[in-house]
Amino acid sequence: MKKCSLHLIVTAMTVFALLVLMTAPATAQGRGAQSRKPKPTVGAWWYKGDPQPPGPHPDLTGVWFGGPMNDIGRDLLPGQQLVLTLYGAERYKKIDHAKDPNAQCLPPGPTRMVARAHPTMIVQRPDVVAVLSESEHIFRLIYTDGRSHPSDATDNPAWFGYSVGKWEGDTLVVDTVGINDRTWLDGAGHEHSDKLHMTERFRLGDPDTLEFIVTYDDPVYFVKPFTSKKVLRRQIGDYILDHACLENEKDLIKLRPTIGDEGR
Repeated sequence: MKKCSLHLIVTAMTVFALLVLMTAPATAQGRGAQSRKPKPTVGAWWYKGDPQPPGPHPDLTGVWFGGPMNDIGRDLLPGQQLVLTLYGAERYKKIDHAKDPNAQCLPPGPTRMVARAHPTMIVQRPDVVAVLSESEHIFRLIYTDGRSHPSDATDNPAWFGYSVGKWEGDTLVVDTVGINDRTWLDGAGHEHSDKLHMTERFRLGDPDTLEFIVTYDDPVYFVKPFTSKKVLRRQIGDYILDHACLENEKDLIKLRPTIGDEGR
């Protein structure tokens, strides 16, 4: 009788131990899930991560982030080639990374502003799309009201050029000209001239993924046009903060010449 009772007690204890072991991972997983940032309960649809309202075109409105554009040569679409002209190759070989326009707190240009260490916010209206960068509180406007480029756009190059866009199916296609030659295309030191003509395509891969595909055409620096792709993720529950490039800046005076591959 005692042996039977002892056997029952041992069996019960074994079953209890197994149940504890089986439920432990689920308990730990639950704690991990609770530590995540909770989904907002108030705010706009793009802020809460809700389905976007119906409309004639996909709505790109929201806060997006994909990290900095370090080297567009590594972001090329399959089959694409970045081929430098003799002049472009010589400039690229001798580029001084200490003179990166971003390090000088200068505007980053139209494509690099989307791919930086800070998020970017897009606000879409039927007649204009505004691209707002947290970095330096800079902005860019893409007109989608049917207008053409200003007749003097290429005579007066600007930091972000002049952009007009139109919808082709579910893709916003943007044509940009008149970009000055004071910006770089990436952190590796690929420069461009004021002859640069860009065709950008903004497309939602899914509600929370933005594909940013850019074709660069600049006969001064590149033998032929080439196309790169950057993927950005929607930052649900996030917003762009205040940032001033020169505020409390301590690194600028410490930059030393860093030529060519030494800085890559």
